[in-house]
Amino acid sequence: MIIAVTGHRPDAFLVSHYSTETIARMANDMVCVFKREFGDDLLFNLGGAVGADQWVGTACMEHNVKFHLYLPFTPEVQGKYWNDEQKEELSRQMQRAIGLDIVDPLGGYDVAKYQERNIRMVDEANIVVAFWVGKRRGGTFNAMKYALSKSKFVFNALNRLRPVFKEDLKKGWTPKVVRSETDE
Repeated sequence: MIIAVTGHRPDAFLVSHYSTETIARMANDMVCVFKREFGDDLLFNLGGAVGADQWVGTACMEHNVKFHLYLPFTPEVQGKYWNDEQKEELSRQMQRAIGLDIVDPLGGYDVAKYQERNIRMVDEANIVVAFWVGKRRGGTFNAMKYALSKSKFVFNALNRLRPVFKEDLKKGWTPKVVRSETDE
């Protein structure tokens, strides 16, 4: 089972009712559930970005689950404005990934390369799991829209892995307020 992951950067989750720590735990739990179901036949396609991509990547490393990284450009270009911890995490994940594809290894920044990366991840996957707060624009939205256009199953990790349908993309979605002991 190959699962492509798409999701927002940490600041986008502020509009949800979840803390970034809660979402990182959801990513960890999701990896554990899929590992229990598929064992060694599980592979995640990840974009390496700060936020959902890196949280799932961290969980994959902690639980010895295979993952493939798809970067839009070189790590130096992708992480130009990241802090040192975020750059180090990408470096760790690049070392542990079973594969690394860089859409444009020689070029500079080009926003279109993000969608090209997402297309590659989705095309190679059986299903897509999105960490989607309901925004009807941006990379996560575009990746889901593309996946649905290719008849891929898309599930929203922030909505208990509920399937996402084309109609959902028209309306958006607002997560319910969920608080854990550590969020208070």
